[in-house]
Amino acid sequence: MYMSMDEIQKKYNGQWIYMINLIEDERGQVIGGEVAAASDSRKKILQEMLHSDNDSIYILYAGEMPAGIGGILL
Repeated sequence: MYMSMDEIQKKYNGQWIYMINLIEDERGQVIGGEVAAASDSRKKILQEMLHSDNDSIYILYAGEMPAGIGGILL
């Protein structure tokens, strides 16, 4: 089911999110999609991603990033 980024941030606050079937705006920024998996464990989300055959994926943390975790923008 499609959800906007605002909906995802509110519903999954404090969790790692793995998204598929992304919707992007005219600048190429992700504005929504389908949540394929959500977990408190970043490792579980990365495992889900590695076993996926989707070409269009997005991983994010909903909420304030925990201390000691860094991010990479691609």
